[in-house]
Amino acid sequence: MNARAVAEPAGSHAHGASGGSASTERSRQELAAFRKLAAALAEERDLDSIFHLIVTTLSDLTGAARCSLHLLDRETGLFHGQAAHGIPEIDTAVKGLVSGMPGDDFTKEILETGEPVALINALLDPRSVHAAMRRWKARSVLGVPMKLRAEVIGILCLDTEDTASEFTQIDQELAVSFAELAATAINQVQLTSRLRASLEVQSKQLEMLQRARRMEGQLTDIVLRGRGIRELSEAIGRLLSKPCAIYDADFRCLADSGATAALSLKLRTLGDLRDHRLVAPVLESLRPGRPQCVPPLPQLGIDHRLMVSLIDLNGEQLGYVVVAEASGRFGRLDEVIVRRVAHNIALERSRSRLENDMEWRAVESLTGSLIRGEYRDVEARADALGVDLTARRAVCLVTARDASSPVELSPQHLSQLMTDQDAPSAALAAWLGSEIALILEVPGEHTPRAALDWLRARLAGVLEALSPDGRCCVAISSLVNGPRDDSRAYREAQQVLRCIREHLSDAAAGVLAADDIGVARVFLASAHADEARQFAQDTFGALLSERTVKYGEWLSTLESFLRLGRHVRDCADELGVHPNTVRYRLSGIERLTNLAVTTDDGDYMTAQVAMTIVRLSGRGGEAAPRPALRLPGGQ
Repeated sequence: MNARAVAEPAGSHAHGASGGSASTERSRQELAAFRKLAAALAEERDLDSIFHLIVTTLSDLTGAARCSLHLLDRETGLFHGQAAHGIPEIDTAVKGLVSGMPGDDFTKEILETGEPVALINALLDPRSVHAAMRRWKARSVLGVPMKLRAEVIGILCLDTEDTASEFTQIDQELAVSFAELAATAINQVQLTSRLRASLEVQSKQLEMLQRARRMEGQLTDIVLRGRGIRELSEAIGRLLSKPCAIYDADFRCLADSGATAALSLKLRTLGDLRDHRLVAPVLESLRPGRPQCVPPLPQLGIDHRLMVSLIDLNGEQLGYVVVAEASGRFGRLDEVIVRRVAHNIALERSRSRLENDMEWRAVESLTGSLIRGEYRDVEARADALGVDLTARRAVCLVTARDASSPVELSPQHLSQLMTDQDAPSAALAAWLGSEIALILEVPGEHTPRAALDWLRARLAGVLEALSPDGRCCVAISSLVNGPRDDSRAYREAQQVLRCIREHLSDAAAGVLAADDIGVARVFLASAHADEARQFAQDTFGALLSERTVKYGEWLSTLESFLRLGRHVRDCADELGVHPNTVRYRLSGIERLTNLAVTTDDGDYMTAQVAMTIVRLSGRGGEAAPRPALRLPGGQ
């Protein structure tokens, strides 16, 4: 065991040579030990390797049977075993030792004096913990402080096993010198380890920042290119290598990517789980720029955590970005990217809204200028918006039948509804007083009558969808195609609107065109409904007031004859009768009303105006059964 006998005098470790030779040999051994430790530091060995080199070398230098190293825990003030040398192997057992607790006066004295403390017989010395000494069979013990800048950072313990021995002054001095060197070496290794760890952390952070910058660049590119939600979702899925979904403010799934079929189905129906006891608190705690995680919900088929980030624009919740923790756990970069994705989507929505608002203001401004006849720079503004001022178009007024009722529509919404794949160009719209003015281009290949039919059908469909209760109406001007004709068309539409409000039956469809009433609109636009109905009654007399089958047939024949430009044969073909039957009925009408509609242009015009009043008021439908009266457009 290399243990020395108690009778051996201090400093007599002569190794069988003279005092000078022993001193030289000891110096050589010390220098060799120091060189070995320095070489280990140069090789940048790990801390555990340095610990074992220290205890092995010091054991060899002093001839102690065993040597152990204990380091200070600054938080607790206790010393924890780190490494040991001895036969048999005691390294593992020493690593579980803790010293410096109350009652351990041996360690206390080392700390207070900063000097080595030797116990000749640890089993009897009151400074030792006797139970520990008996368990370890330690007889003579030398405790050496490891000091770094006057602070004890550890203790080296040398002992003999089952044999009493005195550690000489030379042994103690050697141990003190080596302990100080060991403390410096340990500190150096610790500093190097911390520096290396710090560099690794900084390297990872730098790599993360570089990757985040690359991803940020890709995300920005996605937004600037104006890609759709689906393309954005797919790009995010590729960047994160995780399934991703984007939702609107009502948690309806707009797009998802990167998920299996089963997970994709769960993501698309995630809005149904908003009230789940594990999901609701997370959604309620969401704040802009602070993603939260929903725990797995295996009972609902969701086996992954979900990271949820709010898409917020100036306090307005626009939607959510959700990423599933598949293909690897969430990391800091995932959180950064998800947060940036939500922010970029909000910025894109803001930019899109701003662009739409600016474009819409330009549309409203152009619409108002055309209708008011303000032509300064109007052609350049129209070109910028892609509007062809030479195309055939009509001015339409959309408003409530009752002038005192508000219109719960918006020009922008109405324009969007009228601008679909069948529209030749975008619809122009703007508020003009309490009415929405629409400028609608018609297909170039249509005849004027077909173009008006096309307009009626489209406007009637939109009106039915927006106002199924029939409270709204549409007045349509005649077709124009000049850059300065819109103000005239607007005046026509105003006349038609007054005709609708004053003369059109509430039971009739609320879509009326200038061509449906012809020149009668000039008279009817300024006439009261009672005056107009009296005019029709005075013009047709018994033909209108008598409710007989005969007079009903005569009135239908007159309506068809007037509408078809006084063509007897065309009228007969439409009614399915012989031309002579038409002539007979017209002669009967002339005898009854004194209207020579076949030969007198004045009577023809009078009958036209009166018949328009009958059509608008719906009074023709009160007679006995007859063919339905139709407007020129086929209504």
